[in-house]
Amino acid sequence: MNLDFEYQKIINNLEQRFNFEKKEDSKFDFFKLDRSLKLMDLLESPNESNALNIHIAGTNGKGSVSSLLSSVLSLNYKVGLYSSPHLYDYTERIKINKKNISKKDFIHIYNFIEKKILDYEKISGKTFSFFEVLTAMSFIYFKKNKVDINVIETGIGGTYDTTNVIKSDIQVITPISYDHQNVLGDTIKSISENKAGIIKQNSTVITSKQISEALEIIRKKSAEKKSKLIELNYSIKSKLSIKDFRMNTLIEINGDEYNISSNSVGRHYIDNVALAINTLNYIEKFELTKFQIEKGIKNNVWPCRGNIKKFKDRIFFIDGAHNESGFKKLELSIKEFLDKNFTLIFGLNKNHDINPVINLIKRFKCKTIITQSSHPKSENIENIEKKLKYNRIDYIKSENSKEALDISLEESKINETIIAAGSIFIAAEISKLINNDRQ
Repeated sequence: MNLDFEYQKIINNLEQRFNFEKKEDSKFDFFKLDRSLKLMDLLESPNESNALNIHIAGTNGKGSVSSLLSSVLSLNYKVGLYSSPHLYDYTERIKINKKNISKKDFIHIYNFIEKKILDYEKISGKTFSFFEVLTAMSFIYFKKNKVDINVIETGIGGTYDTTNVIKSDIQVITPISYDHQNVLGDTIKSISENKAGIIKQNSTVITSKQISEALEIIRKKSAEKKSKLIELNYSIKSKLSIKDFRMNTLIEINGDEYNISSNSVGRHYIDNVALAINTLNYIEKFELTKFQIEKGIKNNVWPCRGNIKKFKDRIFFIDGAHNESGFKKLELSIKEFLDKNFTLIFGLNKNHDINPVINLIKRFKCKTIITQSSHPKSENIENIEKKLKYNRIDYIKSENSKEALDISLEESKINETIIAAGSIFIAAEISKLINNDRQ
C-alpha cells in the first residue's frame, strides 16, 4: 500500500464532507447533538471509555491549555489529546502523549467509520460532517489504545459541539469573549451559555478569570448541575522576563510556587499556565509532583501562539491573534516584551473583524504588509485594502505569505522586529517558511 497516496485519498474524502472551518454557510440549526449521538451509536459508543475525560471550552487559550495539560500528564500517564484546527497536517489533531496519530492508523480508522455509516447516510440522506467524523476518529483511537486520560478541546461553542457527546469528569473554561457571533450569538450572555453547555452533572468545573457577565453564567450553570466550581486565583511573584526566546517567571497558586518557563510569550499565557496547573491540582487519582508540572510546562510547544524566533537577523513574533481579545493581548505583549517599532504582516479570515488590527496599526504606526493565506476561509486582499484605504492607512500589498515574508525582510533592518498575526493560518505559513529555510 502506498501510504501517502492512500492518506491523501482519505483526506480528499474527508474534505467532501461539510466543513464549517472552511465554509461558514450553515444555519445555527446545523449544530445539534442528535446527529453526533447517532454517529456514536453507529460506531458502538467510542465516546464511552474508562479514561478520565477533561473537556475544554472557551474563546481564547483553550488550545494552549489543552496542550499544557497533555504535556504535563504525558510524563506519567497515557494521554489522548484532540484539538483543532491543525496547522500543517490533519494528524496533528489526534495525539497520544504528544505524538501525532500515524497516517496508517488515520487511514484504517477512517475506512472503518466510513463502512459503518455508509448505509445510514444513503438511506437517511443525512451526511456526517468533517468535524463529527474526525471527533469520532479520535475517540476510537484513544479507546483502542486504552489511554488513561482524554483531553478534549471543543471546536465551536460547547452545548452543540460534537465533542459534547462525552461524559466529562472535569470541564475547563478559558476566557470567554466575542468570536463566531454568527453561530454563538452576538452577546457575551449567549456565547457564555453555549460554552458553559459542556458542564456536566456532579462534576468539577475549573474556570479562568472571566468578565463578570460570563462568570455569572458559569456560576449559574455549575449550581444547576450541582458541580463544584473552582475559580482561578493566582499571583505572579517575579517580573516576567525573556531569555532564549522563552518567557520566565515565578507564580503562586494554591499556596505553592512554580518556576515557569514558557515557549509562548505574553502575560495572558501565564493565565493559561495557571489555569492548567489549577486543573492538575484537582485531578484525583493521577498524581504529579511540582517538579513534573514545571517540566511538563517547559517541554510544551504550542506553535504560532506568541512564539519568538530569530531569522535572517530579525526577531519574528508569531501569533495567532484574530479577534478583539487576541489583539488586545498582542498589544500588551508588544508594550511589555517587544520593540515598539515593528513591521506587521497580517491577513484575516472571512467573518473576522478587521477593526482590532486597524486600531493596533494606528496605535503603533507600524509598517504594514497585507497578505492572504492559502486557507479557503482567508479574506480577499482587495477587501482588506478597502478597509485600510478608508482608514487612511499606508500598506504594502503581497499576494501570499512567501512574498509577505520577503518584503518584510527587504523593508526591515537587522535586529528589527517583524510580527505575523491576524489569522492562525498566516502565522502558521510564516512560521513554516522560517523553519524550512533554516534546514
